[in-house]
Amino acid sequence: MSNKIVSIQIGKINSYGDKNSKEFLDKYWESAFFKEVTDGKIWVGKTGLAGDEVADKVHHGGLEKAVFANSYENYGEWAEFLALDTIPFGALAENLTISELHESSVCLGDIHKIGSALLQVSQPRKPCWKIAKRWSNKKFTNEIYKTGLTGWYYRVLQEGFVEAGNEVSVVSQDESKISILDANMAFANPIKYRDILEKIVTIGAIAPSYKISVTNRILGDFSLEYMRVD
Repeated sequence: MSNKIVSIQIGKINSYGDKNSKEFLDKYWESAFFKEVTDGKIWVGKTGLAGDEVADKVHHGGLEKAVFANSYENYGEWAEFLALDTIPFGALAENLTISELHESSVCLGDIHKIGSALLQVSQPRKPCWKIAKRWSNKKFTNEIYKTGLTGWYYRVLQEGFVEAGNEVSVVSQDESKISILDANMAFANPIKYRDILEKIVTIGAIAPSYKISVTNRILGDFSLEYMRVD
């Protein structure tokens, strides 16, 4: 299987849970996490795929996190962790499920040509509590954080159409060649991998908010509260 789009997903904002519940897995929440597979050509604009919605615009979406992608190769590992035979496309709310590309091969600043769109890898996805909510498993968010299989965000350099089956061509790669996986491992272990974090902040193509997060991580002034499940 070559580098290609296996599936495309878009989602609408919906509400879930009970507003009166104090239990984490039952608490009320709003999200567009539950995405549906979409066929045919989809327009990719500067702020994302046509028809895709974002509930939490503080932490998701926008120019620097316009499109969320994940590796099809992660699905077996996730299914095993969740003790499921299979899991549907869009399992982690990604817009693009891509084969033969992985956190270990995709690098910060990479530019990918998909269909008529040109996309640039701007940062890893930060695994938040919604992953645990979606799968009714309090440990799943931390598992994604620990393994570094987070997926990655794109900014849109050139708008265009994409569809399932499109090849993903690597047009160029930043000279630092720091993979999403290396970046995630360094973020999780800032003392051991300080040198990698220091290289990351020199990459001009990373999202400004991600640069701030990495800088704060180096300084030891960073909260992982967004992952909290209780």
